[in-house]
Amino acid sequence: MFRRAVPAALAAVVLALSLLTTTSASADTVRPAATGALADITFPAGVSRLSGIDRYETAIAVAKKYASGTDAVFVATGANFPDALSAAAAAARLGAPLLLTPGSALPAAVRTEIARLNPATIFIAGSEGAVSAAVERALATIAPVERLGGASRYETGDALVRRAFPAATHAFIATGRTFPDALAATGAAGASSAPVILVDGNLNALPAQTRDLLTALGVSAVTVVGGTGAVSAGIAAELANTYDVQRLGGAGRFDTAALINDSFFAPGSAAAAFLATGQNFPDALAGAALAGRTKSPVYVTNAGCVPESAHRSLQRLGAPSTVALGGAAVVSAQAAANMGCLTAGVPTISGTARVTGSLTANVGTWTSGTSFQYQWLANGSPLSGATGRTLTLTAAHAGKQISVRVTGSLSGYVTASVLSGRTAAVSYPPRTTPIDSWNCPSWAPIKGNIGEKEKIYHLPGGRYYSATNPEECFRTEAAAQSAGYRRSKL
Repeated sequence: MFRRAVPAALAAVVLALSLLTTTSASADTVRPAATGALADITFPAGVSRLSGIDRYETAIAVAKKYASGTDAVFVATGANFPDALSAAAAAARLGAPLLLTPGSALPAAVRTEIARLNPATIFIAGSEGAVSAAVERALATIAPVERLGGASRYETGDALVRRAFPAATHAFIATGRTFPDALAATGAAGASSAPVILVDGNLNALPAQTRDLLTALGVSAVTVVGGTGAVSAGIAAELANTYDVQRLGGAGRFDTAALINDSFFAPGSAAAAFLATGQNFPDALAGAALAGRTKSPVYVTNAGCVPESAHRSLQRLGAPSTVALGGAAVVSAQAAANMGCLTAGVPTISGTARVTGSLTANVGTWTSGTSFQYQWLANGSPLSGATGRTLTLTAAHAGKQISVRVTGSLSGYVTASVLSGRTAAVSYPPRTTPIDSWNCPSWAPIKGNIGEKEKIYHLPGGRYYSATNPEECFRTEAAAQSAGYRRSKL
């Protein structure tokens, strides 16, 4: 029996789930599956954070959002992501928290939290190879335990979906090889009461097990999550023969998550948005179950800033609360505040690296509206006062390689700096103009004088050198001779 009355909206679910038998009970025992804690879960306006000192403590921090007396708790290994990914969607469907454990022993803190939750049923996600019999025995001292596992991540996912979903008209299909796409789908799946079904996305055909599951659920529409590199074109094509198929896949994990949330959450429809690292899975898994439970979108992010597609999607969504999953090392305060990552181009340098010449910084492609600052460097060291887009080269730059650092700024985004490659070492030109009426620069001291009949060059120390008004200055005699000048006889 459930611990409390459930709302009418869940009555059909309770009735349907009550017909399912448990794997740990005797063959003729029938016990209802859990429907989850029904107490309201709210989040403070602005940014809040659910985190602990490690993945297990973070999952505990998430679980504390649930009231004591839940109908169920899901437990999965924290050492790998597939079982917990499947469990997150199932837990979201049943309104249950998800906690993580090492495979071999149940941490005392996790046991204490499960005891506080006081569940009617504990579901273990995965086989004994993932969560040991010793952990199962420890859990059984708290509440009845039901293990949902198979010989592979896909069989475990199948068992979890069948237990949590008596029926579904819509399903998400995601790769089980990586975690971000399925993780991002969990919030949308929770909002639409749909399962997230993992497949080996590298296969060219839909596995028979997945086809049977979709048929058993009564699915009519499928959302394929990720591009063809995540879930093959062959699988999508086979699905399209039977189901109404939509593929949501971007250029990467961040874009895919934004596409999912843009498709399933209208502006103003979500009370909260969850933000998790897209680089690692542990902190996000328990949070995904809570996101699904509260019908909230899940976004993945870089640690220091939110990738541009997700940044814009979060702005569009306009959720009053943002919940960061994990510590500041994985989701920084800037990321939690939806400070975007600027799309930053790689700067290049045009012009000739030669004294008296000039170099110009070309910024590349950046987020529209970005403003720029420049810092030129010689052999990697900043040049004092060289902060314009163009740098005029002098003898001080000769023999040095020049680069430029472009810094982009835009309101709402984290400032970004990108360094260009280096030029060749700055060289001297063979000839140049005088610095005034009488003098040539020190690096091109040979004076070239254009007379009425011929062109003559004068070397420093020559008899008429100081009295000559040069029209041109040369670095070497060879350069002067190449320009049609002859050497002065005196």
